Amino acid sequence: MKSARNKITDAVIEGILPWIDKNLSDESIRVRTVTERSGYGHWHFQRLFRQGTGINLAAYIRLRRIARAAHLIAFTNKGMLEIAVENGFSCQQNFTRTFKSYFAITPTQFRRKYANRAEAFRILTEELYNHHELASSVKLSSAVNLTFTPRQQ
Repeated sequence: MKSARNKITDAVIEGILPWIDKNLSDESIRVRTVTERSGYGHWHFQRLFRQGTGINLAAYIRLRRIARAAHLIAFTNKGMLEIAVENGFSCQQNFTRTFKSYFAITPTQFRRKYANRAEAFRILTEELYNHHELASSVKLSSAVNLTFTPRQQ
């Protein structure tokens, strides 16, 4: 059985995840911004977030930006620069480099391969989240939206 403190921590994490998603386009959103929003100390919240989700906060923010960008690439006709900016990347070069580090192909190659292929995209994003060990606590409710399930202590 979870303690009251753990339940509160889980509630804070559950509340912060939608806020992060809503603010992904803000290039200035950083770990410090999120920890300040949480009301906990900087290092303490990062430790709690890692314990609760299985992934560190900075990696979670990057992963969400990339997953959201991948969805926009596959299911819209928006340009790569527009998608990069919408997901908090300062330039297309940085976006392309980061995207390629996650998917092993460029955003343009990704669009050619996954455009409007919902099932293939769903499988790919699940593999991405599983690879980054996020699936154990943050469950996919769709290809882009996530729900938080507290880890068992």
